[in-house]
Amino acid sequence: MSGIGVGLVQPENAVAIIKGTSRTYEIQVQDDHCAPVNLTGCIMYFTVKERKEDNAPLFQKTSQNALQIEFTDALGGIARVYVDPADTFYAYVKPYVFDVWLILTTGKRYVVIPPSVFDIHASVTVIPV
Repeated sequence: MSGIGVGLVQPENAVAIIKGTSRTYEIQVQDDHCAPVNLTGCIMYFTVKERKEDNAPLFQKTSQNALQIEFTDALGGIARVYVDPADTFYAYVKPYVFDVWLILTTGKRYVVIPPSVFDIHASVTVIPV
């Protein structure tokens, strides 16, 4: 996953997760010239909703909490998004929508990943959270 200035939904941005599992997504943020974006001091949001027009998300992660989004190589533009079992445990098994935004230290805002499919699948084993 990468890109600042991406304007169209691209199939490779679709992700899937088994309901109630832990998952780590690594995102590489690059500018229009494929150079890494320095994430130092930036704020990233990873938001999952049932529909784009919904007010409340199913869940949202922010880099303001390193347990949710961690800049593992800020100079290299690398971030990790941590999805916990509780984020999806009570969700319906179906496709949702997600996107990723970045706010630079200058205040400029960019869509890193445009609205894309976040598909939650059923599991055989169910472990309460």
